[in-house]
Amino acid sequence: MEEEEPRFGIGKRSWLLRGGVILLIVLIILAIVVPLTVFRTVGVGYGAVLVDPLGGTVSEPIVGPAWFFKAPWVSDIHIYYALDSVGMWTEGLVQGDYPAITPISKDGLRIEVDLLVRWSLDYTKLKELYQTFPNLDWKAQSVSSVVREITRDVVGQYTAIQIIENRSTITSDLSTEITASLYAEKSLVDSLKSVEVDLRDIAPPTDFLLAIESKLAAQQAKLQAEFERETILILANASATENIIKAEGEASSRLIIANGTAESIRIIGENTDMNATELTKLYLTLEALKEISSKTQNFVVILGQDDLTYLVPMGQETP
Repeated sequence: MEEEEPRFGIGKRSWLLRGGVILLIVLIILAIVVPLTVFRTVGVGYGAVLVDPLGGTVSEPIVGPAWFFKAPWVSDIHIYYALDSVGMWTEGLVQGDYPAITPISKDGLRIEVDLLVRWSLDYTKLKELYQTFPNLDWKAQSVSSVVREITRDVVGQYTAIQIIENRSTITSDLSTEITASLYAEKSLVDSLKSVEVDLRDIAPPTDFLLAIESKLAAQQAKLQAEFERETILILANASATENIIKAEGEASSRLIIANGTAESIRIIGENTDMNATELTKLYLTLEALKEISSKTQNFVVILGQDDLTYLVPMGQETP
């Protein structure tokens, strides 16, 4: 019995040592964890609301940058209130936060609309916004829903052709209607401070655009053909007019020459013994000689019976 007492004392000290080590580890863990759960920080552009499950309360927002203290059982929810956005667009296999909106035009064609909507929140409304959207999903549940609805309504008022022709008007209408609807959206509890809408693109189906391009090309070809036809007619009319003027000029010239020649023959006949017939034959002979001499320098004149004169060219004509 005397030999067992030391053994009991050693076992007791070993148990106490193990207990002390465990306690020290627990204290170290608490020293690390408790400050992390009690002392918190919120960054720039964020507001934090404190949710107390024991008291069932939600605090007013703490706007960053700031440090704050909370009880370990209280959750701090961080909400971004600075400039945020939602993109609804599609470029090939790439898309924004959501794919492009595809409303139906007035004439039944599916139109692809690429939109980007930006907004900022009033940080004084973060408590109410969190209470309405505890999952912080107002972008999907409210903003995107309003944007899609308004886009369908606005685009549905236009035909596909009108959409192409009135892009600026549609852009203005979409911006005005979406902005007004978001401000008026009750679920957002008047939390929007600013709203901006950018229409990145709006386009009818590719087949429709190709058909329009083909039609425009055909119209341009038709206009070109009509222009060329009118040009040919104008040139032809001008040429015909020119020929008529030339012909009238030549006729007038010949008439003047003929009248002058007749007068000359009459005057010569009055002052000589030759009658008008003889003078006319002589004049025609001289004119013929002049015409032949302009083409060749070699010719023979043959005087025939009955006052007939023959002019026979000899050799090649001069160029």
